[in-house]
Amino acid sequence: MNSLSATSVHYDLNKFTYILDKITSAEFCQEPFKHIEIFDFLSEEHFNSIITSSQVAIPKANDSKSLIDTLFDKDYEIIRFPGCANSVNHYLNWLEDKSVYKNPTKPCEGMGMALRLKNPQDKILLELKNFFASDIFKKALEDKFDITRPTAMDTGLQKYLYGYEISPHPDIRKKALTYMLNVNPSDNSEDLDIHTHYLTFKPHKQFIGEFWHHNENIDTCWVPWEWCNTVKKQCRNNSIVIFAPSWDTLHAIKANYDHLQTQRTQFYGNLWYKDISRMPKVYYYQFDIKPVIRPGSKPQVRTPKSMVKSWVKKLLPHRGHNKSDRQAVQIFPQDYD
Repeated sequence: MNSLSATSVHYDLNKFTYILDKITSAEFCQEPFKHIEIFDFLSEEHFNSIITSSQVAIPKANDSKSLIDTLFDKDYEIIRFPGCANSVNHYLNWLEDKSVYKNPTKPCEGMGMALRLKNPQDKILLELKNFFASDIFKKALEDKFDITRPTAMDTGLQKYLYGYEISPHPDIRKKALTYMLNVNPSDNSEDLDIHTHYLTFKPHKQFIGEFWHHNENIDTCWVPWEWCNTVKKQCRNNSIVIFAPSWDTLHAIKANYDHLQTQRTQFYGNLWYKDISRMPKVYYYQFDIKPVIRPGSKPQVRTPKSMVKSWVKKLLPHRGHNKSDRQAVQIFPQDYD
């Protein structure tokens, strides 16, 4: 497939100045955590050009294998991504038998596939790819969220197939910022079960957030859906949510829909801190603490803040080419999820 070159088509800054202005002027939402959410983020002209482009509006497919082949032909590639299979065979086998490939460290039932557009064909897709990867866009994000430490940008246009699931999590500490911009090509996308949830812990599990809050040298983890309450979903098309991950930035996704008709599609990006290396992690099942029952008293879980740091040593784990065979491309740091 012939592609436009990034050198021949960069971007006209004046064309996207309005994006910078919207980020700069956006007010912070505080529920369920600090973030900005902007509706009608892209201009109507730009948005319509994206969702009608040949690499976003994919024709309906007869089966999952032919859909994936079409996405390969459109210059998408599989990427290593949380909640996703890393090869076509891996994914198709899971679709046939969902009891396989269970991960004991992840409280999920699903396993999707994430594909990133490698070579944009339409001018608007290439221009936005270059703009979202630009220093001026990166600086606008850093300034908005007061990020002063060195970071690296990763961004791309991505499609997520049926089964994609990440249970509630706040993002690992190496992430400085996350953004998600919905550019779904389907007219009924807002009604589909494909959208990101933003959550809080249920009262009896709030101690986990306190643990993360008071132990910044311990990484975060995914937790079961039933430990959290959804406060809102990002359903609106052409809406963007941006936040700086912290101990309370719980979000999750479970894509339960027919990807043969249309696909969940986003411009997705992260800023990654350059000065943070791999950290020890406590997994969700280590937080599944049982009540302490004392004679003559009601069962209770002892979780005051004064006890949180004392748990660390106890909780920390010990360290110790054919298309069907295509493997995912590693684009994020190891243990990014």
